[in-house]
Amino acid sequence: MSTTRVSVTTVPPVFEKPQYARFSLDGVIGERVRACVDQWFLPTPDANPALVEMFRHRDRQPRQDLLPWSGEFVGKYLTAAVLHWRLTDDDRLRALIERLVRELGEVQDADGYLGPHPRSDRLTGKVVNGQGDLWDVWGHYHCMLGLLAWHEQTDDAAALAVCRRAADLVCRSFLDAGVKVSIAGAQEMNQAIIHAFCLLYERTGEPRYLEMARYIEQDWQTPPSGDYLRTALAGQPFSQTPKPRWESLHDLQAIAELSFITGDDSYRRAFEHIWWSILEGDRHNTGGFSSGEQATGNPYDPRAIETCCTVAWAALSVDMLRMTGLSTVADEIELSTFNGVLGGQSPTGRWWTYNTPMDGVRKASAHEIVFQARPGSPELNCCSVNGPRGLGMIGEWGVMITTGGLVVNYYGPGTVSVALPSGNAVELTQDTRYPLDGTVQVTVTPQQTESFVLELRIPHWSAVTTVAVNGSTVDGVQPGTYLSIDRTWKSGDRITLVLDLSLHCWVGERECADKVSLYRGPLLLAYDQRYNSIDPDDLPALRVAGLVGTPVAWNRPLPPWLLLRFAATDGRELTLCDFASAGMAGTPYRSWLPAEGLAPVPFSRTAPVWNVRPGSHA
Repeated sequence: MSTTRVSVTTVPPVFEKPQYARFSLDGVIGERVRACVDQWFLPTPDANPALVEMFRHRDRQPRQDLLPWSGEFVGKYLTAAVLHWRLTDDDRLRALIERLVRELGEVQDADGYLGPHPRSDRLTGKVVNGQGDLWDVWGHYHCMLGLLAWHEQTDDAAALAVCRRAADLVCRSFLDAGVKVSIAGAQEMNQAIIHAFCLLYERTGEPRYLEMARYIEQDWQTPPSGDYLRTALAGQPFSQTPKPRWESLHDLQAIAELSFITGDDSYRRAFEHIWWSILEGDRHNTGGFSSGEQATGNPYDPRAIETCCTVAWAALSVDMLRMTGLSTVADEIELSTFNGVLGGQSPTGRWWTYNTPMDGVRKASAHEIVFQARPGSPELNCCSVNGPRGLGMIGEWGVMITTGGLVVNYYGPGTVSVALPSGNAVELTQDTRYPLDGTVQVTVTPQQTESFVLELRIPHWSAVTTVAVNGSTVDGVQPGTYLSIDRTWKSGDRITLVLDLSLHCWVGERECADKVSLYRGPLLLAYDQRYNSIDPDDLPALRVAGLVGTPVAWNRPLPPWLLLRFAATDGRELTLCDFASAGMAGTPYRSWLPAEGLAPVPFSRTAPVWNVRPGSHA
């Protein structure tokens, strides 16, 4: 069995994820990544042995009391673990992943089944009490995704073999039998395996896997399935489609892959339409996605913003970035990562939220969705195993590959080593305090002197940006674009990038009328009762014009990333922290703040969040 990638794409991505890149991240992001490895990934399998044991006991009596989606836990955990290994190169984590992949091979049934449910109910059955559909095919999707992620990084033939045996079972059970996946119920969940089949086809070139993907694509038209392609081509917003829940975003990822595989422009048009409709109607001020676990067409909807939903949105956005090469898409991923994703993680790395609301309190997923806990898996739930993926995806979008060279999307202290299309390795080291400071120094160290293009993301919120190479200013810097620097790079070349971190804001409407969200660079600012004598129901209004924040020192435990003090209109002072730190002590917080003198600005694709700057309104 070949472990090399087969060239099957008709239209390759504009940007591609780096396959073998290695990251070493410093600063707050680096601390969060390492905390996740030490406090979550390493202890979890032993603290929650049912992660794999539930697969071993699937045909034993008494029948296990499982959730419809219990089979997803190990796959989500594995996918996120692989991504974190890329960011840390941690030998302990690698050994754990290798053990987990080996165990998945051991618990896989002879026919390829890779789930925790008894033979009588596999793939199309019901939960233990006979009520509700199993998400068993969905569980196979996540297991296949994790195995493919590991194979992608290590060429582990055993991981690919386990993945292929599971895929072959699904083909026999549905494609060969003439049975639609929709009959399994939970359509948006179970049909999401189309994404894994597209990835597996791209990896192996096996026509059967593409045939299975196209079979599910046709099944999308079977009511009550999502009908994602036709509704998008008809101009319908995602929130108004038959299946607007967050799980559908993984189905949608297949549309992007089918665009690359087939070159059929209808897939590209559909995917881009869906992404923009979600951005306009359902991405919150935090960068989080969904309200009550689905799209509603209202970014001000105060219902729960589930961590799994935000992670799926980030994954969908990485595919949008691959497809379009638009810098504003990378801005969106940064927004989601620095706010919605980090806001869902305890700084200790021990827990993740289920809901990370715009206004409210921060609760561990073990509090809000404790019903998912079972004997042998007290800490496992959908968000605890999936949340870390949002952080780990920095390795997929932080630095990307393009035809002429490299694309730098992530700014923050640390180093990445990546290979150019020529095979020449390049090390990029960032010396910066970003996002606390706008100055970023990038030292370029190619293994050999070589001419290539280095594309730098210029965020759309950075109104005035300067760039210099070895002290010489570079012209043509524009917000909301990439700055392409095409030159012969030699070891020690240095780029100095100075970004504009002045305040900017989003003026609220509907439930958030007469309120504003304030941003400093990519960071959303929030009131936290912990840093104020003012209580949350008595917040004074801010006048954004001329607003300036004064840095505040904080010497007590759990210090915030950023802390600024502002003067309100009534003379009182309001202290705001970064959203990722807000509420971490259990105190209430608010990211929509009372404001005066501002009018809403229509949605714009060139500046979808930061639509008002201080001084632009009275």
